Amino acid sequence: MSEISGRIEAVLERRRLRLPVVDVEIARWRRLGETIARLGAAVAEAKVEDGDAVPQLAGVDVSDMAVRAAASLAALQVVRSRVSRSTVNIGVSGQARNGKSTLLQSLSGLSDQQIPSGRGRPVTAVRSRIFHSADTRAARLTMHTEHSFHEEVLRPYYEEFQPLPAPATFAEFAAQSDALPAGTPTGDLERDPRLGPLLARLREMHAATATYRQHLTGGVETVDLEKLRDWVAYPADDDPRQDRRYLAVREAVIHCDFLDDDVVALGLIDLPGLGELTPKAEERHLAGLHNDVDFVLVVKWPTDTNSLWTSSDAAGLELINRARSAAAMRDFAAILVNTGECLPSNVEALHADLTERVNNKIPNGHYRVLEADVADRGQVRERVLGDVLAHLAEALPRMDSAVVDGAMATCAANLEALRGSVSAALTALRSVLTPTPYEELFARAEALRAELALSLQSWVSELYAQASDGTADQDFHQRTEEVQTQIRAWVVDGFGQGVERWQREAVDRFRTERASRPHASLVLNAARVEIARRFGAVDDVLLARRDAFWAGLVRALGPRFGALLGDDPTADPRRALLTLLDRLRDAPEPCPNLVEVFEFVLDVRLDFRTLVLPRLRETLMLLYPEPPGDRGVRMASLTGVSHDEAGAALLFDRLSQLARQGVHDAGSVLGGIPGIAARVLLAFAEQFEDVVVRGAQSRAELARVADAFRDQMWPEADTGPARVTAQVQRVRSVLAELHHELADARREAA
Repeated sequence: MSEISGRIEAVLERRRLRLPVVDVEIARWRRLGETIARLGAAVAEAKVEDGDAVPQLAGVDVSDMAVRAAASLAALQVVRSRVSRSTVNIGVSGQARNGKSTLLQSLSGLSDQQIPSGRGRPVTAVRSRIFHSADTRAARLTMHTEHSFHEEVLRPYYEEFQPLPAPATFAEFAAQSDALPAGTPTGDLERDPRLGPLLARLREMHAATATYRQHLTGGVETVDLEKLRDWVAYPADDDPRQDRRYLAVREAVIHCDFLDDDVVALGLIDLPGLGELTPKAEERHLAGLHNDVDFVLVVKWPTDTNSLWTSSDAAGLELINRARSAAAMRDFAAILVNTGECLPSNVEALHADLTERVNNKIPNGHYRVLEADVADRGQVRERVLGDVLAHLAEALPRMDSAVVDGAMATCAANLEALRGSVSAALTALRSVLTPTPYEELFARAEALRAELALSLQSWVSELYAQASDGTADQDFHQRTEEVQTQIRAWVVDGFGQGVERWQREAVDRFRTERASRPHASLVLNAARVEIARRFGAVDDVLLARRDAFWAGLVRALGPRFGALLGDDPTADPRRALLTLLDRLRDAPEPCPNLVEVFEFVLDVRLDFRTLVLPRLRETLMLLYPEPPGDRGVRMASLTGVSHDEAGAALLFDRLSQLARQGVHDAGSVLGGIPGIAARVLLAFAEQFEDVVVRGAQSRAELARVADAFRDQMWPEADTGPARVTAQVQRVRSVLAELHHELADARREAA
């Protein structure tokens, strides 16, 4: 099987290449699911005080949206489980007592000590996953907590006994004198052919609490394989200890040497036995098929009483069919006839029954049928494992493609359905605003305009006062002086090198070049660039001045308009203004001039590169080796020095003096920046106030804002239609967000 194993390894490698794409899609659907959950919360709140839902919200089917998002995520999680595996996993399924455990022993080389088998009652009590390892021989047992044991093991039993009461916790269960609370009539349960055995099993758990409760830690324990049986098997009927520690084990992962070098990428999954007396066993079986298995072997043992295909066997195949996703059933599962200790006539009868009733009268038609004595390791290797691995080397790539393509198709269909639902809901909600008489609306709009005029003009007056005294920005002047002092110190310190080192390097350069001019040019160019860069440190003061401008605007918008700024607008004025801008963009009736002026005022440029650097560069012309029109006069005056230590000292004095002059001139230029900045901000404020209060469309657009957001801007009544309108606006906002996310998802998918 070496060639087959190599092909399977190549399939696994190709699988892993799909993982990043799947993870991106999972993240996208998780975000969509979170937005849909927020939409559901918003819709639930959007009700009139008497409890009647807003009629237009009837078309917002959040439940269907949530189901589609969950279905897409579930499909993707199945794909992720598949493509992230480092092994090909073969699940072993079938009705209890058909040879599943014996087959697993033959495939893995383990014994009854690790995978118990037996006749009569079931023996294996714990779901196991078995993997090949050449250097590890141990089992890692994941334990239940008391809470998970209560929810996953106990609760399903009590759900079968409803309406009888169930304990609220495991501790309450353990404290009871019986599995059911004292005084509970149990006669009918005990006589019931289905519930009676369940009650007996539950009483076994209750009586043996002391043997497993201390292990309900939620931790992971490593157990030697020779001691594993007590952790995974039911106790024998004649065992006086009745040790049921297996109940504490949530899952066992076994590593051992399969003894076949060709199966290093193989995993064996012991699926829960079908037909066992355990509530919700079939759901656990289905979950195991979905998450862990690439291929399923269904074991059938044709003994004298089991030689025909039963309805229980058919139900098991139906579970497998539900779990295969888009993979072909013939690729995903095969039926293994266990011939061990069976009469040939029984084996022939089962084959005939499978052909007639399962494969539609065509041998191996829908399901491939294998045959082997599962206790014979040689037969299992040649007739089962060899056949299955050869089949998987060919079938896995097409199964992977089918499963991935099927999940992506599900996601695409759900995406389109969501887009249709969201678009229809947005259309319906455009008419939800409670009607307001024209006179009331006009009065509110005029009051809003007057309020804005008063508060904005007060803000503009403050900015005018600042612009009239441009030297009043002490923070900027202080920062400028700090930067100048730092640059002068850098110059005096040999342009950051230390004077002695600078002069030594100058002499070396003089002698190398047999001239002082190249070194002088290099120093001037470097100094000019560094001085300009260091003056960029004033940027934080300018940006703080811009932030203060936005904070002033937030205050100037007054209580009515300010109600649209979101929570705590003073904490982040820019974000608050962006929140308002988004609301204006999403208003039912367009307000293009208001949108434009808010975009305008949020785009104010008051940074070093825009305001300072152009002026600074003019002053730094002084530090060009040959500025335009100079004709080399300056360089001649700088470079007429001897090529020794004295010449280097003289050149340093001349260059550093020139650099200090540049720093001084730059400081003079920066001294006027506060005034320029103040005038820039004043101009932006005046334009903003002019557009909002006196623009040609001012009255009309303020009326639209007053109509759309009247419940936030005039929150005097917090119940009834006004409250509904505000809540519906929140619904519409979340719908718009979901609409954008769906559009982005569609573009990325394309």
